[in-house]
Amino acid sequence: MVTRGLLAGLAASLAIALTPASSWSHPLHTTLADVSIDTDGSCRVTLRAFADDFTAAVARHAGKPRPADFVVAERDVATYVSSTIVIRGRDGRIVPLVWAGARRTGDLIWITVRASSVRSLAGIRFVYSTLFEAFPDEVNILQANDNGRRHTVLFTASDGRSFKTIL
Repeated sequence: MVTRGLLAGLAASLAIALTPASSWSHPLHTTLADVSIDTDGSCRVTLRAFADDFTAAVARHAGKPRPADFVVAERDVATYVSSTIVIRGRDGRIVPLVWAGARRTGDLIWITVRASSVRSLAGIRFVYSTLFEAFPDEVNILQANDNGRRHTVLFTASDGRSFKTIL
C-alpha cells in the first residue's frame, strides 16, 4: 500500500531529478590550497576547486560568458588566481606568483602557482579569497607544510581579503 508520505517523497525526488542541472549547486562551497616548500626551495601553492564553480568565477572575472564545458583560458585562470591568492613575504612585500599549470580530474580542477622568492613559510601571510565573490558561505582551507610542520588555516567569505599568518 502506498502512503501519502511516500507519494510526497517520490514527488519531491522526481522534482529534484527533473530540475535543470544549471540550477544545481554544490552543497558545500569550498576550495583547498596545499602550500609547501619544494625541493628546489621555492614555494608551491596547489589549489583544488570544483571545475564548474571555479571556471564560472574565472570567466566572470575576465568579463566572459560562463563556459558550458568548464574550459577557460590559462591566462584568465592565472589572472583570477593572482587576484584571490596573495602572499606577503616576511619583509611585508607582496610576492609575485608564477603560473605552473592546471589539470582536470573529473569535476575537480587543480591549479599550481609558485612563489620562487619564498624559501620558508614561517611568518608568511596569505589572503585566500577564491570564490568569495560567488558564494557568501565559501570556506577555503589552506594546508601548509614546512619542514614537517603542518598547519591548517580557514578563510571564510566574512574574512574578506584579510591576511592571515599560516605558520
